[in-house]
Amino acid sequence: MNSDALAERLFQDTIGALEMYAVYLGDQLGYYRVMASSDWFTADDLAERSGTASRYCEEWLSHQAVREIVEVQDVRAQPRRYRLPAEHVPVLADPDSLLNSTGNALNLARFGRRLPELVEAYRAGNAPPAMPWGPEGRAEANRAVFLNLLGKQWLPSIPELDQRLRVPGARIADIACGTGWSSVAMAQAYREASVDGIDLDGDAIEEAKRHARDSGVADRVRFVAGDAAGFGAGQRYDLVTIIEALHDMAQPVAALRAVREALADSGSVLVIDTRTEDEFTVPGTAYEQLEFGWSLLACLPDAMEPGSAATGMVMRPSTLRRYAAEAGFTEVRVLPIDTPYWRFYELVA
Repeated sequence: MNSDALAERLFQDTIGALEMYAVYLGDQLGYYRVMASSDWFTADDLAERSGTASRYCEEWLSHQAVREIVEVQDVRAQPRRYRLPAEHVPVLADPDSLLNSTGNALNLARFGRRLPELVEAYRAGNAPPAMPWGPEGRAEANRAVFLNLLGKQWLPSIPELDQRLRVPGARIADIACGTGWSSVAMAQAYREASVDGIDLDGDAIEEAKRHARDSGVADRVRFVAGDAAGFGAGQRYDLVTIIEALHDMAQPVAALRAVREALADSGSVLVIDTRTEDEFTVPGTAYEQLEFGWSLLACLPDAMEPGSAATGMVMRPSTLRRYAAEAGFTEVRVLPIDTPYWRFYELVA
């Protein structure tokens, strides 16, 4: 790539970055939700419905129009009227849609705030301060994926596991459960099972408890703040899941060892993690470019404690197999569940 091409690419990337910040504003201020009816709105209309300032609304709507996210009824009219097309609602205003992309904008804003701290962490070789919960809370980018696919398609596609989880008294442990949507989804799918969710983030655990209550499964889902390496003492589980989290752990082998010791007879361990290439390649795939980017900002820095495995988000299959072997598992199987972004590993004790 020559210098002109690189400069042009970075110019286009800047436009894209600013678009994601505008999406953040539209999500946090409720603009997309207000416009989800696909009615026509002036800036004053949007300001009144959202409780924000009209002049800001006009600038935001103008940006969204030139980026073709919203439509304009008549570009010469004053005041102009704008509409969010119905086909854009799933991406921007429907939290239950698999296409919803507002979580990425929220994460970019949250992690952008820590860039000065990352500069110092990179120099020192340590972890930056933990991300504060506020003001937005943690992005729930996988909520729709879990509620629509985890318990309804993915787990039922593993026949022996699906049958086991339908037996009264079945027990599931959801390691690094975050705000709990994976745990809730499994409890909704398997009405005879109980689910224990564990996560280091106490704020996320409190949010998970609220989600369980609101979803009507709090009687079968229990959430605890704690370390994966220390979980499960004296407990036995039919299924243990670690979803998009093993690569974030400072001590993945210790976590997997604790998981193996907590398995019931014939219990299963399911690790769902990024669908990386088998080897480093240049140029990387679109997903690998994305994963290395998030790893720079979040996954690697958050794990950089003394003695850390320092895996990073791009955890290749060979790395997972090594961790599993060191933890005492005898085999790692890649399951035939096809998604463009995750790979499903079954670990055999």
